[in-house]
Amino acid sequence: MKKKALYLMTMLAGIIFMSCEQSPSLQKYFVEKMDDSSFLIVNLPINIDSLFQKDISTEDRLVAASIKKLNLLFYRINKSKKIEYKEEVNRLKSILASKRYQHLMDFKAFDKASGNLLFEGEENQIEEGIVFVNAEEFGFGVLRILGDEINPAALMKLSKKVDPKQLEKQLKASVGALGDIYKSSSPQE
Repeated sequence: MKKKALYLMTMLAGIIFMSCEQSPSLQKYFVEKMDDSSFLIVNLPINIDSLFQKDISTEDRLVAASIKKLNLLFYRINKSKKIEYKEEVNRLKSILASKRYQHLMDFKAFDKASGNLLFEGEENQIEEGIVFVNAEEFGFGVLRILGDEINPAALMKLSKKVDPKQLEKQLKASVGALGDIYKSSSPQE
C-alpha cells in the first residue's frame, strides 16, 4: 500500500510539474539578452511626480503609483547581421503570441515602424503592459511597464496630463546615449 501511495504521489508531482507553463516569457528573454552586446537593456527610473504640468489629484497619484518599474530592451539593426535580426524579431513575436499576453492594438509610428500593445493580467488589473516597436531600418524595441493592478483606462487618462518636456528630460537623464542611436539616420554597418 505504501509503495502504491508513493507511486501515485510521484506521478501526481510529475503531472503538476509537466503542466506548469514552460514557454518562454518576455522576462526570460530580457534576462537572456543582458550580456549580449547587440542589445541595450535599461531600467528606467522615472520620478512620476515631476512628470505632470500641474498638480494631480490623489486618484491620479494612486494610478501613477501602480507603475513600479519600466524596462526597455533595444536591438539596433546591423546590416551584416540581418538574419540574426529577423530571427530575434520572430522569436519575440513568438513569445508575445503566447496565451499569457493579450493583444490590445497594433499601431504605426515614425513612418516606417509598426508596433503592438499587449498586456498580461486582467483587463482592469494589468500586471505588465508591453509596447513592441519594430522598424526594419533601425531595429526593434520592447518596453515593459510593470506594476500592481494597473488600470489601463485610468493610465491613458493620466498620460494626457504628462508634461512632454519633463518626460523627455527624465528619459535623457535615464537613458543617455540611447537618444544618439535614434539620431543616426543610417543603420550600423
